[in-house]
Amino acid sequence: MNWIEKEFNLKGIATDVNTFEWEEEDWVNKAPVVLTKVAKRPGGFTLYMKSITQELEWYFSKGLTNIFFKDDGKTLRIEHEDGTYYVDLQPSQELYEFLKEFIQEEENV
Repeated sequence: MNWIEKEFNLKGIATDVNTFEWEEEDWVNKAPVVLTKVAKRPGGFTLYMKSITQELEWYFSKGLTNIFFKDDGKTLRIEHEDGTYYVDLQPSQELYEFLKEFIQEEENV
């Protein structure tokens, strides 16, 4: 299956929430990142990001991902539907349009 790739240069914050229910505690890991590339195929997409210490590749599946603008359009959030990991990025209509096929309309949810 062919991937469609697009280069970006968007700053953001990647957040990974590790929940340990038996400890009644959440560990929140946040890191500044630069989104450098997005690769998509019909079933999902991968965000390629660089942080200060490492390169990250986060995969998101179609139907299990929320993509929306927040903070009055100042932030574009891409998150796993259960909120365990997400990325808040500079607002980018270009990225939003590139991922439009993965955005669920409210009436379809």
